[in-house]
Amino acid sequence: MPSYTLYYFDLDARAELIRLILAYAGIEYKEVNYSFQDWPQAKAKFPFQAIPVLEVDGKQIAQSGAIVRYLARVAGIEGKTTDEKAKADMYTDTFTQDIVEKAYQHRIPFFEADEEKRKEKAQVFLKEKLIPFCDQLEETYKKNGGGPWFCGETFTVADLAYFRMINNVMDLVQQIPTPHPEIRANYERTAKIPRIAEYQKNKKERPF
Repeated sequence: MPSYTLYYFDLDARAELIRLILAYAGIEYKEVNYSFQDWPQAKAKFPFQAIPVLEVDGKQIAQSGAIVRYLARVAGIEGKTTDEKAKADMYTDTFTQDIVEKAYQHRIPFFEADEEKRKEKAQVFLKEKLIPFCDQLEETYKKNGGGPWFCGETFTVADLAYFRMINNVMDLVQQIPTPHPEIRANYERTAKIPRIAEYQKNKKERPF
């Protein structure tokens, strides 16, 4: 069994999907968290001076997207066919780049120190981005066969990426007036996977 070490800050952010895949696969790993104060002295030992980094038997893999794809292959959830693999990557990148990454603008004080302005930005994000996104995703999900997973009958990293996305913006999702029964059911199915349920039960609370 390879030895895994995940290096990141004590945040969900770009490491949370990585943790979910590790949990799903039942992979034991060590996690090393850096404070923002310690990071400038530590970054020189990592590729591109950035984290997250996954170390596998002493060999480092940088960039969160590359780590996610690597672990998806290790866990066997990258998709069974070429089409499924492409679709899984498509969904995973979209959930991460279009929602999770853009939500930081209203969630992180670094981008906006004023709490009231962050609340205003959150409402703009909800109305102009999240609601239209979920409306379109519901229709796309139906056109692709309606599940039970984003790649049809095959559970893939895309389902974990969607689960991560919803958890990231759950406070706003609960304000969406339009029901999205298909994608909501997908989230609930993922939440019931035993290892995911156990991970969420014991998950450390982090600021974002």
